[in-house]
Amino acid sequence: MKKYFVILAIAVVHLVFTKVISTIALSVVTAHAYENQLPFIGRWLMTMSKVLYFPIFTFALYPRQFFPGNFIIIPLFINSLLWALLIYVFFVLVKRISVQPE
Repeated sequence: MKKYFVILAIAVVHLVFTKVISTIALSVVTAHAYENQLPFIGRWLMTMSKVLYFPIFTFALYPRQFFPGNFIIIPLFINSLLWALLIYVFFVLVKRISVQPE
C-alpha cells in the first residue's frame, strides 16, 4: 500500500511541477512574442515543457475534443502517473542493484 502512495505523491509533484514550468514558459514566450528569437531562458523552458509533457502530449495520444477546457488535467495526470511509475521503478531497480549480496 505504501508504494501506491509513493507513486501517487511522485505523480502529484510531477503534475504541479509541469503546471508551474508551463505557466512560466507561457509567460516568457508571450512577453517575447514580437522578437525574432527567444532568450535562452525561454528556449530552455520550452524544452523543459516538452520533456515534462512526454509521452502523452508530445505524441498527442489522446483526442483533444474529449478533454475540453479544464478537463485537460485528466490526460495530464495520466502522463504524470506514467512518469511517477517510471521514476519509482528506476529507484527500486537502483536500490536492488546497490544492495546485491556478495
